[in-house]
Amino acid sequence: MKAIQSILLLVPVLLLLVQAAGSAAVKPSDEAVPALAPIWAAVSAGERLKAVRAAELDADRLLAERIYGAQVDAGTRVVDLALEQDEVRVALQATLKGAVTTEGPEFKEDGQVQVVRGLKIEEVVQTLTRVVKGRRIEVGDFKPLSDQTDTKREVRQKLIDVTGNSAISGSPGHDKILSKRAAEADAYRRLAARMAGVKITGTTTVRDLCLRDDRIMAALSHVLKAAVPIAVRYLGTDGCEVTMELKVEDVVRTTMHFADGDIRKAVIKDSLETKSFTETGSGAVRARVSVPPPDEPVGGESETQMILKEVIRSEPLVQ
Repeated sequence: MKAIQSILLLVPVLLLLVQAAGSAAVKPSDEAVPALAPIWAAVSAGERLKAVRAAELDADRLLAERIYGAQVDAGTRVVDLALEQDEVRVALQATLKGAVTTEGPEFKEDGQVQVVRGLKIEEVVQTLTRVVKGRRIEVGDFKPLSDQTDTKREVRQKLIDVTGNSAISGSPGHDKILSKRAAEADAYRRLAARMAGVKITGTTTVRDLCLRDDRIMAALSHVLKAAVPIAVRYLGTDGCEVTMELKVEDVVRTTMHFADGDIRKAVIKDSLETKSFTETGSGAVRARVSVPPPDEPVGGESETQMILKEVIRSEPLVQ
């Protein structure tokens, strides 16, 4: 009996050996390496790999922003579901790990490296549908999703793709990235100040509600993070300006979603549905030490949440 068991245990191993015997041996080949810019040719292959990995992490951060900022219906964003149910947050983080590099790496002459990372919309929809049971999830193409009611199959098969950046430390490209991050943080701060002054009712502002309920502050920090950059201007190699746009409707709907009492029943005026505000932030290399780290996934206190908290708790600005 023991002999038979031993033979049965060996069967899978024997099958693998037979398969291996039927395949040809893989012989290494020498491939021509694409020509690199001098600044990249001067660093080791290990340093190039580290820079590419950093660019991939930057792209994954941007993918998270795109996903959490998307709407699943007229009044709910993905981030609303993630803040209400921890299962959604965990499932989305696992889905984000399935992102793939679709283009790159592209090594630039100023020391930057760019990669394009993507994730199928279908995977996001399936994740949300599986976790948020009993609710029909209709996610569109991650653009102006509030105008979309149907998710066609060809749309679901599309990729959400973003470009991540990194650079050799101390290079001109590295300085550009630092100045851009500082400009983004400045733009977030300016948008947060505008957001705080938005009136939900005739006498109640976003600032008032945030001071009453930390959930609203957390939700709005992700609305702020989903602001759309509409212009990026490098001012030489040591300065940058970033212009971002935010829809007033997104601010109001998210605030009402988490508010209590009669505020949830307030009607959004037609004028707010198309209104938006833009702000331009400025950054420079000298702000290097103050550049915030990349945002963390939903659940921690992100850069935008810290900025919004600082603005909300400060004195109101004259709008």
